[in-house]
Amino acid sequence: MAIKRQAPAQESNNNDVLPAGEYEGRLAYVADLGLLKREFAGEVKPPAQQIALGIEILGKTRTFEEVESPLILWNNGFNIFSTLNNLGTELKLYKVFAPNAKEGEVADWDAVLGLPCNVTVVHNATGEYANIDNLQPIPTKYQQDVEPMATSDACTGDIGDENNPAQKALYGLPRWKIENLGVNGVSSSDDADYT
Repeated sequence: MAIKRQAPAQESNNNDVLPAGEYEGRLAYVADLGLLKREFAGEVKPPAQQIALGIEILGKTRTFEEVESPLILWNNGFNIFSTLNNLGTELKLYKVFAPNAKEGEVADWDAVLGLPCNVTVVHNATGEYANIDNLQPIPTKYQQDVEPMATSDACTGDIGDENNPAQKALYGLPRWKIENLGVNGVSSSDDADYT
């Protein structure tokens, strides 16, 4: 006789996790994460500034402290440098919204706020959180058919301005990222509370 395999019943949490799959979204926020320490395998590099993209998942909402608002998912953040280059992530992500962008240019994130994209959503290992796996452009000729954005305060942020809507919306970033935010290479836990 075979062993009947059992698993404990899944505890349900009160979060409604967005199912994995593809969604239409619009770029709602670009948040400044400041200068982050860069250490890997004992090698220390100069700090690099990072930004994160907040994408509104169109037609989806989230209720937080009894207030319903558009559902914003954040990517993990990425290093930015003085200009776009093929070695970094910024050029690839900026091209989702500005397909003609070229290496050597400076990304104008303000100019692409509100533009649509295709968002691939995955879950973390425990299935408790929905994360952005990939962003893809929507061809220009189809963009007029994409639902409008519900976020009314779309903007780019500045890490020094805690009242900026993009910086306020950072609650959607993974907790480990918030805890490792830094200003001028100093860990946020040593400097200020950004949560």
